[in-house]
Amino acid sequence: MPEPLSLRPRTSRDLDTVISWIPDDAALLMFAGPRLSWPPTGAQFAEPAAVPGLSSWVMCAGRAPLGHAELTVQNGHAHIARVIVDPMFRGQGLSKRLMRLVLGRARAEGARSAGLRVAKGNAVALRAYQGLGFVIDPRGETAEAWVLELDLGGSAATG
Repeated sequence: MPEPLSLRPRTSRDLDTVISWIPDDAALLMFAGPRLSWPPTGAQFAEPAAVPGLSSWVMCAGRAPLGHAELTVQNGHAHIARVIVDPMFRGQGLSKRLMRLVLGRARAEGARSAGLRVAKGNAVALRAYQGLGFVIDPRGETAEAWVLELDLGGSAATG
């Protein structure tokens, strides 16, 4: 596994790489949610960047992107979205490492809690997030997705 890993703001040059990690419309729905349509484009990924408080990040080994996530922090709560790891490196714990970096960023921006949505059927992601201390919040559950929440005060996500 590539070492060391760092988090940097996503650039427009990263978009083609990130998009290449999404092989089909089912994967797009699983990783990016229902707001994007197949085939994904850089414009679709860039559009949410206009949302106040939203930032887009890539986890890198050197300059090469290995993971992607979007982060919005408002009123002490972080929302994480579009978590995607390069398929060549899946199954090596990189999603947890990416999330730890993103959660660290969220804390630096004043977040005391974090949340995200996981597509039902994405059991791998659900297990990974639960391993970081996220718990399912049944109040936000839909037929398509679980809502997970994490208290950043004492989470396992720091380790």
